[in-house]
Amino acid sequence: MSISCLTTTHPLQSLTVKLRRTNQDKDILIYPDIFPASEHQRWSLRKDAGNVTLDLKDIRLSDDGLYDCQVYKDWDCLNVIRFNLKVK
Repeated sequence: MSISCLTTTHPLQSLTVKLRRTNQDKDILIYPDIFPASEHQRWSLRKDAGNVTLDLKDIRLSDDGLYDCQVYKDWDCLNVIRFNLKVK
């Protein structure tokens, strides 16, 4: 499963991307990864043709919920995408 968070001309290395569930106080993914490996290694990030995209592999029923993807350039928030993941 893939979710587009932003279309940009900025190189991925210059961005900070944060993913979190709206009902939790901790981030699921932060790029670049400034924390040790977490339990959420199923999420990954890529930039292809200007699109910053989140990928989730091995989807589970427990992944169901509301998420925020925040993209920053330095201290400026470029975009926030809120999406509801429904697992059937």
